[in-house]
Amino acid sequence: MKPRVRRALLLSGALLGVAGVLGALASPSMRASLSAGYRAFRDPTLLDKPVTEDPVAPALRRMPGEEESRLLDAAIAKDFEKAQDSDLDDPEGAALATLAMPDLKIPVTRRTMRFVRFFAKTDGGRAIFGDRYQRSGRYRPMIEHSLRESGLPEDLVWLAAVESGFDPRAVSPAGAAGLFQFMPETGALYGLDQSQWVDERRSLRRSTVAAVAHLRDLYERFGRWDLALAAYNAGIETVLRGMARVAETRPPGAPQTPVGFAELAQQKLLPEETANYVPQIVAFAIVANNRARFGLDGFHADPSLEMGEIAVPEGTRLRTIARSAGIPTRLLREYNPELLRDRTPPFGGDYIIHLPAERVQQTLAAFPAYLEHERVDDPSADPVAEHASAMRAPTIPGVDEGDDDDGPLPPRPSPIGKNRLPEFGLPGQGPPALSMASLGPMGAKLPFVSIGGGVGWQPNRPDDPLAVFAAEERRAPSASAKGLGGAALEKQLGFIPAARLEPPPDPFQRFVLPNGVAVRVREDASAPRVAITIRIAPDEGKIAGTSEPAGEAGAGETRHTITVGKRDLDLGLELTAGRLRLLLGETSGAQLASLRRFSALPRRRALESQAYGPAWLALGDALFPTGHALEGYVLGAREDAAVARDLLLAESMAAERNPTRASVTVIGDVTRARIEDLAKRVFATLPTAAPDALPIGPHPREERLTVEQNVPATRALYGWIAPGEQDVKEHAAMRVAMWILSSSKGGRLDRALVEKGYASEVRAMLDAGSRASVAVVEVVPAVPHDLTAVEPRLDAEIDAFVQAGPTSVEIAYAVAHLKAGLKKEIASQRGPVVENAPKFANSARIREALAPGAAEALIEELDKMSVQTMRTTLRKTLARGHRVVVTTAPK
Repeated sequence: MKPRVRRALLLSGALLGVAGVLGALASPSMRASLSAGYRAFRDPTLLDKPVTEDPVAPALRRMPGEEESRLLDAAIAKDFEKAQDSDLDDPEGAALATLAMPDLKIPVTRRTMRFVRFFAKTDGGRAIFGDRYQRSGRYRPMIEHSLRESGLPEDLVWLAAVESGFDPRAVSPAGAAGLFQFMPETGALYGLDQSQWVDERRSLRRSTVAAVAHLRDLYERFGRWDLALAAYNAGIETVLRGMARVAETRPPGAPQTPVGFAELAQQKLLPEETANYVPQIVAFAIVANNRARFGLDGFHADPSLEMGEIAVPEGTRLRTIARSAGIPTRLLREYNPELLRDRTPPFGGDYIIHLPAERVQQTLAAFPAYLEHERVDDPSADPVAEHASAMRAPTIPGVDEGDDDDGPLPPRPSPIGKNRLPEFGLPGQGPPALSMASLGPMGAKLPFVSIGGGVGWQPNRPDDPLAVFAAEERRAPSASAKGLGGAALEKQLGFIPAARLEPPPDPFQRFVLPNGVAVRVREDASAPRVAITIRIAPDEGKIAGTSEPAGEAGAGETRHTITVGKRDLDLGLELTAGRLRLLLGETSGAQLASLRRFSALPRRRALESQAYGPAWLALGDALFPTGHALEGYVLGAREDAAVARDLLLAESMAAERNPTRASVTVIGDVTRARIEDLAKRVFATLPTAAPDALPIGPHPREERLTVEQNVPATRALYGWIAPGEQDVKEHAAMRVAMWILSSSKGGRLDRALVEKGYASEVRAMLDAGSRASVAVVEVVPAVPHDLTAVEPRLDAEIDAFVQAGPTSVEIAYAVAHLKAGLKKEIASQRGPVVENAPKFANSARIREALAPGAAEALIEELDKMSVQTMRTTLRKTLARGHRVVVTTAPK
């Protein structure tokens, strides 16, 4: 066959294939499936009706694609027509005029009434309304007051119900945060501070003032509340672009009438989320104003957060403030959700803290006493001034129901400042005064892709990085009962459901691999791609494989997500395993041992050249030999702050990067059986639970070593592995024990050996470490005695101490001494190292950064110390069968 003929045949085949695909897309079944979601949305009340054969359906299925599209466009246009009495769907035939309408002068359309019916008549809608209405009580008085002061309609308060569900901690997939879901750029424009310490988009009062100012700014520019709210959601540029398109399509010479929200929605010039957004707010306000009418008066709003405020020094711990107020730290955070850490910002002078109003006087009285436990610098700047109280603005004058706008607003009150938005002309109403390209950061808050999303937002879930499946996770009961996916309904209605009073069933299937990695699988046949997330959580109890709800990434958390097609699932898991292998390899036992040796190298070299120094090195190497979880440990290395920094960081990384803290979450069109089979094969090469994840036990046997050196006399070191700082209770007990044994004010060993002439010097010390410490007793025999005569008496004294424990008086003296040293350590955390602080205080600031509150926790355990706790800890630690004895003998 000639090449030209062959090419002609191939081209003909390709054209026939394309024609077949286009024909399939135009087929009635394909068109019906593509439009099924919209038809489900058009009337939510269909959820309450039995499925019956639609007599018009066969005719629709026979319609060509063009005709069906025309009908759908006509249905959308009809949805934004003025609502009729029949849209209320009242069984008694009541008219719309009988409803108490909101003070938002926005035309009530048929789509608005669909949302009204959803909130008022469906089980799922009523649950959503009740949950959000209940939470609204905490913040409504504050928001409504700010709206009144700015001369704005008070029913704008329900914007927060749609935006965040009245959850100030809500974070959207696009990055919006807080009650009013400010994007970072918009928040910065309205003066909301965003740093690693504070995010004022979550602040209750500051975000409210900013939201009110932004809403007023938008209304002053657009002159209509429906356009202002659309711009709040989709961005100014999106609304102006749609208005320009409408103006361009008008016939030449046509009058320049204002372009309204309904016209933009009818012509599909707004995102579907925005087309639902404005009707949602109006519908929520209608239902809230007519709760008794719709049988929703059983839902009651939570009590209002009556907030007082005090000024505290910069860097003050929240726990200190909470103790002063006599409230849990959790409640203090509820009043101050903008604070991202465990303390106020360490810069900028005094910080205004909100707390329950009835606790202000108690806090002011008790705060100085609690502040003594926490060193703070005297602020050099003046205290933060309170906002000036604005004069009450007059109410908005009434207008006819058919008016599209509210008319002029009263003068702007001082708290919201001047309008921050650039001036621009509205398309279709005169020449533009500003190009859309110059609007700067005032973009849309809608994400680039919003599959399964809506107008309101929920916190971003690490187990759902694409925000594809979030809406289905808490499906409406009525929809589930009818076999209809809650996600599909909520997607079409544009809702993100709020947290229900009862926790939803866990949608994940779970299993744990032999190496400790937790795997979670969520099967969703409608997912376009498969999302695979690995997570290494540093905090115990917050591993993604557990049942706790995943929240925002915490400090030190490692998270990575990839998305692949269904057929590439094995490749995606292999890439995930490779990434996890690299992360875990950074803190392998060999790597950490190398880091310990390198960090402690200056200390090792110094000991090698000192008298009796090699014995200390030999003791550390014997207690932590090659292959031990703490291989490379050098006693006394943490006395150097730089070394302490590296060692503490290594210990912190070892705790974080462990297979038992790792999890893999797979969401998509997959099955558990396939994931389990692939995971066991792909993740088999990962290490098992590393030694760093296991507790450090005692030395397995008694061991004796001898070191020869040019020294004047024999000296012996007795060493035991003791509890580390992570085990606060037993570590505190060992600190008390070593002080009692070797106190300069007549310690037990001093009385038993030195005062009786058996030893010229004896001391006990605890070399503290994070995961394990080392208890050491150093003995220098006195002439004419040798070590063989001294050791039995040393053993007898330690055995008696272990069996009987210390007296209560000894414990009291030791606790008082140790607490004084710890208070100096706490003071050194915010300033230069205190000269007379104990050695373990030299790295206090570093340890506080990696383990906040460790010193305070140790003080709490010291206050609770008892004889029984001491006896139990001593019997586990100071046993002869678990010690290493290193003797330094003269050459």
